[in-house]
Amino acid sequence: MSSPFPELDNFIEKYNSTLHVAQSKAIYVRGIEIQQEQIRVIDNLLQDIKFHKDIAIRECNNIKSNLILCLELCASAVRNELLFLISLKEDKPDLAWQLLIRAQNEIALAIRNHPFNGDYLNGYSHRLFLYEKTLFPEMYFASRGCVVSRSKCSICNDFIEDCEHIVGYAYMGEICCQIIQEIKSIEEISLVKNPADKSCRVILFNENGKAFDIFTHREIMEK
Repeated sequence: MSSPFPELDNFIEKYNSTLHVAQSKAIYVRGIEIQQEQIRVIDNLLQDIKFHKDIAIRECNNIKSNLILCLELCASAVRNELLFLISLKEDKPDLAWQLLIRAQNEIALAIRNHPFNGDYLNGYSHRLFLYEKTLFPEMYFASRGCVVSRSKCSICNDFIEDCEHIVGYAYMGEICCQIIQEIKSIEEISLVKNPADKSCRVILFNENGKAFDIFTHREIMEK
């Protein structure tokens, strides 16, 4: 099968080679300095990706722009995986959690928005999921129920109910987001196991009148 964008063939070959090496370093026992070097390599790759995406946007090529966006999301996910592993080794579990969730979200977006077939990313998505299940405790998360009175679309800036864009989908290399401008009321805050946002988590527990970090079980001293 011929490439739909032959002008990208050399770039994609370099991209695949770079991420292949980076993923071989995204293993816990690799040296921190080696993982940091791979982060710098991916930063340079992300600059190249932006260059090619800008060209695709100027060409008004929606499929090409969204394909490059998916490459960008995958590269960023590997970068965040490397940072996640470094943070664990530096005893920064809170930061590690945020980086892992960011990587999971990026891969989920890439799978959803791939203009051809993103199923090949399911294996990597499962790898990121296994980090969560094997390295972190079972947790509860906060889920809010609220009435949003005004919000707009990040793509067209129209009111979200008046535009045709769908939140979470890509348009010309950009993910559509709902920008909340006004909340009328907050109806409830619930504790759930499967939240929309894994960043909103319970961070401590109480025992014998003392507070302890949910990850490290270290006592949290009041300042």
